[in-house]
Amino acid sequence: MNNISHFTSKDEIYEQASVWISRIDRGLSEDEKTALSHWLNASQGHRRILFELADVWDDMSVLSELQPLNSAAPKQPSKTFRSHLYRSRHAIAASFVIVGLCLTLFGVTPWLSGDSSGQAHAIQRIATAIGEQRDVKLSDGTLVQLNTNSIIQTDFSGNVRRVTLKQGEAHFTVAHDHYRPFIVQAANNTVTAIGTAFNMELTDTDGFELVVTEGKVLVRDLLETEQASDATALINPDIQHDKKLLISGEKATVKGDISERLQLQPDVMQQDLAWQQGMIVFTGEPLDVALKEIGRYTPVTFKITDEALRDKRVAGYFKVGDISGLLSALKNSFNIVHRRGDGLVIELYQATSSAQGS
Repeated sequence: MNNISHFTSKDEIYEQASVWISRIDRGLSEDEKTALSHWLNASQGHRRILFELADVWDDMSVLSELQPLNSAAPKQPSKTFRSHLYRSRHAIAASFVIVGLCLTLFGVTPWLSGDSSGQAHAIQRIATAIGEQRDVKLSDGTLVQLNTNSIIQTDFSGNVRRVTLKQGEAHFTVAHDHYRPFIVQAANNTVTAIGTAFNMELTDTDGFELVVTEGKVLVRDLLETEQASDATALINPDIQHDKKLLISGEKATVKGDISERLQLQPDVMQQDLAWQQGMIVFTGEPLDVALKEIGRYTPVTFKITDEALRDKRVAGYFKVGDISGLLSALKNSFNIVHRRGDGLVIELYQATSSAQGS
C-alpha cells in the first residue's frame, strides 16, 4: 500500500514529535538518527514543532542532542503552540503518556528493592507506547516481541521464571530450561511453556487470546499454579490428554476456561500475527471492528458518523500507524471519506451522504 500523505495535520505532527522526544531522551540508534534526519528534512514544520516541544519539556539532554541539528532552535514556545496545547486535550494526554513512560519506554528498567545480593535485574518492567513495537531479549535468553501499548513485568529471582502480561500483547520465544519453568500470568490464568513459542493478547480484564506458534503450553487457573508444591510440579509429566494443553497451530480464548479453540492453517496464523512485521490484516471484518484494531496503534480516535458503515466489510493489508494510507484506501476502495473532528478525532462517512470533501 502506498503511503500517500493526504492527512498530515498539526495534531499529527505534534504526536510524531512527542514520540521523537521520548526516543531522544532514552538515546537514538544509528538507524533512528537517520530516520529523524529524514523526518526533520521533510518539512520545516516538523523541525519547528520538534524544537518547540523540546523547549516545553525543558530537558537539557534532549536539547543538547537536538542543538547540532538546528542552530536556530526557538528559545520559547510560540503563542500558537501554547494555545494548541490547551485546545487539544487529546494531544496533551497523549504527550503526558509518552513522557510518563520515558523512564521505562524502549528499555528494560529494574525495580530496585534495596537488595545488594546482585539480583537488582531479576525483576524488570518493560513497556511500549502507542504505536511502538519492541524486541527484547530477557536475561534467560527468552525473546519477547512486545506490541503497541503493552506492559510486561518479569521476575526471575526464584526457581520459576515468572512474567505478568499487564497490558497489550506479546509474543514469547522461550529459552529452554527444564529446571526453571517459564510461566506467563494474564488475568486469572497462567500459561506454562513446554518447549514453546506463543502469543498472548489481553482482550479485557478477565481474559486473553492465546496462539501457540511452536511446541505446546499448559493453561491453568492462577490459584492452581500458586498452589503447586514446587517448580517441577508446575509441569505435569502426564499432560498429553489434558484438555488445558494447547499445541502448535492452536488458538483459543482463555477466560478462566478455554473456549473458542481453533486449529489455524499456517497462512491464517501468519495473518493473525502480522503485527510482528508491522502490518495489520483484515479478511472481511466489519469496519467498526477493524477501526478498533487500528486504534491500538495510534492516538487518533475514529468516529463513524453513518451507522450503516459500521457493518461494512473491509479487507486488505495495512501498515500499522499509517493513517494516511488507511484513509486513502477507505476512499478509493469503499468511497468512505473523512473530516477532522475535535482534537485527534477523525469522522468517517459515506461520500454520497455529505457534500463535504476530505
